[in-house]
Amino acid sequence: MQNGLFRMILIVGLVISGCGYFSDPLKDPYSQLHEVQAQQVVACDMLGLVAETADADRLFPYFARREMVRRVKARASQLGATHMVWMHQTNESAAAQAYRCKQ
Repeated sequence: MQNGLFRMILIVGLVISGCGYFSDPLKDPYSQLHEVQAQQVVACDMLGLVAETADADRLFPYFARREMVRRVKARASQLGATHMVWMHQTNESAAAQAYRCKQ
């Protein structure tokens, strides 16, 4: 009985902590940053190129890539970008051009 209760508590704890890792897309801190095609930012000011590489120490490549993309968006946001154009995204690296567009 005690062994079964311990397993149930352990499973529930793991599920709850695992679900906390995934962020709610509605609470995305970079939601004001629009991902667009190059022809949509012709009249905008280019702020720079941001690039990142994936953390090779991560256990799962999916999480490493997700974190890498998040860092690219964070750096573009720090530059004051309103729009970004992806140059490339692979499992190892990602790069984007950051733009500020007048509304």
